[in-house]
Formats: sequence, structure tokens, C-alpha cells
Amino acid sequence: MPDNRPAVLILAHSWPPDANVGAVRPVYLSRQLARLGLRPIVITVRDEYYELRNESGIAGSESALVIRTRCLRHPRYAYLWIKKLATRLLGNRHSAPKVQTAQVGPLSDVRPFGSNLKANILSLLYTPDEFIGWFPFALAKAVRIASKKRPLCVISTGPPHSVHLVALALTRLSRITWIADLRDPWAWYDLPVEPPVLWSDRMNATMEKLMVRHATNIVCVTPAVTRTYMQKYPSSSPDKWVTIPNGFDLDEFDGLGIVTRAERFTISYVGGFDHQRSPDLLLKAIAELIFNGTLDPERIAVRFVGTCECTNGRSTDAVIREFGLSGIAKVVSLLPRPQALRELLASHVLLLLAGDHRLSVAAKVYEYLASGRPILAISNEGSAADIIRRTGAGRVVAPNDLEGAKNAIAHWYGNYLKLGDGMEADKTELSSATREYSWDRLGARYVELIQRAQPSDH
Repeated sequence: MPDNRPAVLILAHSWPPDANVGAVRPVYLSRQLARLGLRPIVITVRDEYYELRNESGIAGSESALVIRTRCLRHPRYAYLWIKKLATRLLGNRHSAPKVQTAQVGPLSDVRPFGSNLKANILSLLYTPDEFIGWFPFALAKAVRIASKKRPLCVISTGPPHSVHLVALALTRLSRITWIADLRDPWAWYDLPVEPPVLWSDRMNATMEKLMVRHATNIVCVTPAVTRTYMQKYPSSSPDKWVTIPNGFDLDEFDGLGIVTRAERFTISYVGGFDHQRSPDLLLKAIAELIFNGTLDPERIAVRFVGTCECTNGRSTDAVIREFGLSGIAKVVSLLPRPQALRELLASHVLLLLAGDHRLSVAAKVYEYLASGRPILAISNEGSAADIIRRTGAGRVVAPNDLEGAKNAIAHWYGNYLKLGDGMEADKTELSSATREYSWDRLGARYVELIQRAQPSDH
């Protein structure tokens, strides 16, 4: 039976079964567009190109017609393959190198060599990112779909920002309305200190200017990022810029069934550690609260769920032992998404490590909000702290505020004791401020944007 709904083309490198958090927003967007009478068509890569896969997927991914293409792998794969082969042939005792998780954030995350000739040359291999090999295949498929389906618009969602180059080329070939969806800034850094400028930064700045010039609208996910872009491009029309944040889909939580709270007072972190995110403050606070008798070590548990094996170059298990918390704190490997969401609901407190970002907000914040569990946000002032305070979802503690962290944990632990081992009702009513981040509402805003972006003769 033919599908006569108006089509919307979505370019999304990350899509289930990709375990990258970047797959969540495209799925939620697609699901809501379908619910509101549009037909989402997603162009993405084949499953084999994802380095980390979560086969459980994301609820709602069946809402779109998904078209998968080939992709030319980045040269680093050839280097790793040759090195692994040489290791086998030469009988080297050292184990073969592991392929590292793909870097999809700012280029500063993948260049360790400083500002010199070598760094400049290497940086060009990541311009705009290591997924540029998808460009010809995605563009060919997008041109064909634009010709056959006549979609209302194309939405490119990144990072990786190479997807915006596909959309740029498509608009030049097909004259299609283009909405660029920026989950993170492209050619500038949401960090306290700007890294050295390399050749690739200048090229990224040029490509970003082309996006600003040719995109009909540019969607940012926090008001602070939108304001920064408007200040950076003052000659662009203010109507070009739109803020539609990340959010949550309550249906995904409803589909989990009844989840009982853990018997122990449980603090959980779901995500991954990097050079910006360390659990040290939490562990120190818990160790001191146990030492002074505020916490009973037999009634507390800490769970780090996800890619949390290392923190600041050290084994997380070793750090846990140093704080004397073996048997209390535990690292749990990456879980299927439904199970990871159940971890949130089974917890009494959720740990948020905001890192150094001032303007951006980690996508996990919205899943934390949807769970209704109190959030301990270890964060500097910025967008993440603003959301926690505005929604009343928890407490914000500065990264060096040990006493603030101890007071917050002691407060929630006291509530746990009063409620009888934390076996309170499973359902927690969300505040009206929190419900603003439901994709039921965000999807409607996106549909309004799509309609507004149509040319008058469409």
C-alpha cells in the first residue's frame, strides 16, 4: 500500500545498532515526525561500520524507512591492520592494538601532538571528521531519494559534521530545503581554554560558514550554543537560528515495565569516563561519609555503567580500591539500552559529571530527568547546571566542593532510611519544567519548523 505522507529526509551517520549516544536524537525525532503525519526517510551507514553496537536498539527506530550505504573507512584502519599483521608475522609478544572507539567530537579530542607541522598534517585526516568517507555514498543515495520522493526538507544531524557537507551538496544539486541539526558546535570549542589553531580548524571554519550561508535553518540543542552562534555570525538572519533541545521519550520508559528500586541505597552513573569526567569527588565523599559513620557500608552501592573501565588514564577498579570502596563501588560494562534505562529507575540517586563543557548538555541528562530520580550534578556553572536547577531535578555541586557532595548524599541517604530501604512507589511525577523536554513537545516544534521553512510556492 503506498505511503502518501509527506516525506522528510534525515541524514544521520549514527542510527541503531550504533551504541553511540548520537543515535538517540535522530530516532526520537523520526518517531515524532511519523506520529505527526510525516514520513521520515533515514540515510545512514551499514551496521558493519559501527565500532560499538548495541543490538537492542532504541525504541522507535522502526518509525522510519532506513536506507544504509557503504562507507570508505578512515586511513587509521589501514594503519591498525598493518600493525596487527606485523605483530603476528614478527611474533611480537605484545598484544595487537585495539581499535579505539570512533571520535566524533571536536578535533581537539583526537590530536595529541601539539601545534606543529606533524599535528597540522595529521589534523587534515580528521577534517571535518574521520567519517568523510561516507560522503559520496550518502550523497548519491540522497540525490536519488530527493528526485523520487520529493521530501519537504533534508535534516542533517551531527556530529559527525561531515553529514552537513552531504546536505550542502544536496541543496546545491536539488534545491531542497535544508535544516542543519547541531548536537555539538562544529568549528569552535565549548571548553574553558581554546586549543591551538591548526590548518584543519581553518578548513572547518570555512565549511561552517558555508553551512550558515546555505542552510534554511540551523537547530542548536541549548540556548547558550544558539546565542554563541548568533554572536559569531551577526550578519545572518535571527530567524535562521532555532533552539530545540535534546529530550526523552516517555513511551520508551513505559515499555520497561515495573522496575523495583535496589535494596541498597544506590548511586548510579550511566555513560562513559573521559579526561573531563572523573568519579573521584563522589568516591572521596562516600569514603569520608562511611568513615564518620553517616553511611553504613552494608547499605550503599555505587554503579558505574558503560565505558567506565578507565578514568584519567588509570583503571577505575584501582581508583575504587584506593578509596577503600571495593565491594561498594562497581564497574558494569556496556548494557543493552533497555537494561541501562532500568538501571536508572532502580537507583536512588543518579550521578552526572558535566565535564568542562559550559554551553552544551550531555544527552544522558534528559534520560536522567525522565527517570524522576534525584540527580547529583558535579558541574561548573553552565547549561547543565541551569537545567538541573530549573527543573528542580537535584543538586549542583562544583567539582571541588567535597562538603557539598557529602551533604547532598547524606540528605538523600536520610530519605532512603525514612522510606524503609527505598522501596517507595515506582512512579515519580515529573515537574512541568521537566516535561518541556519530552519529545511529544519537541517533535511538534520540529514539525512547525519544517512547515515554516517551506518556500511560499511549495
